[in-house]
Amino acid sequence: MRHTFAAFGALTLVLAGPVFAQDPAPPSEPSLARPLPIEVKKLIPHRDSMTVLVNNQPMGTSVWGLQKLENGFVVSESTNIGTVMSQVTTIDLTKSGEVQRVKQTGMVRDIEGGINVSYSNGRVTGDVQAVTSTGPSHFTVDTTVPPGIVDDNALQALLPALPWAKGAGWNFWMYSAGTNSVTEMVLYVIAEETAMVPAGAFDAYRVRLSGGATVVEFLILKRAPHTVLKIEVSGAPLKYELVSGGGL
Repeated sequence: MRHTFAAFGALTLVLAGPVFAQDPAPPSEPSLARPLPIEVKKLIPHRDSMTVLVNNQPMGTSVWGLQKLENGFVVSESTNIGTVMSQVTTIDLTKSGEVQRVKQTGMVRDIEGGINVSYSNGRVTGDVQAVTSTGPSHFTVDTTVPPGIVDDNALQALLPALPWAKGAGWNFWMYSAGTNSVTEMVLYVIAEETAMVPAGAFDAYRVRLSGGATVVEFLILKRAPHTVLKIEVSGAPLKYELVSGGGL
């Protein structure tokens, strides 16, 4: 992620500049980060379609899906924003919802980019073709990551599986292959409101994700299956709104 928006579907390949292979430095103060309390029973098969708005004008689509397999889950994502970017992502999850592999390919203004990384035994390894402000940049990844790490590309798919409630919030570690970095993130409910999206009007939690270069806010359906209804990127004219989805 990042760049502009990352793990949540859009512009995951656009980076300010890659950080080359290195293990994350230990925090200067004790960390509050813990593995996210993923409730696997909430990872149910679905397909959610969102419209992508730039300056409040429809400019593209983003489609997310989850399939349950005998040995885990597969998450798929496909996003297209006009002539600006397109990307396709496949994420393999274990039976407990932990990320095993992330594969992403795409184009940003006719420049190819991609991510192909695997998680195993406390490390993430693989290759990244980042699209930066100065052009493509290829580097390899071999980095130590904390237990319970969340890949930035997988976060949106895992949100419905968390125990949402008024006042809920968590600190957790997130890894971004695009910058080869581990960051302590904070995810917490800041309000309750009615979400008005193309799919309809729904009671929702407004959830803020902070800790990285960009603050992202999600509107998440209060009742199960806690579908992601809307995504807003702070400081950017970019929004995602649900058009159709399972469980509504």
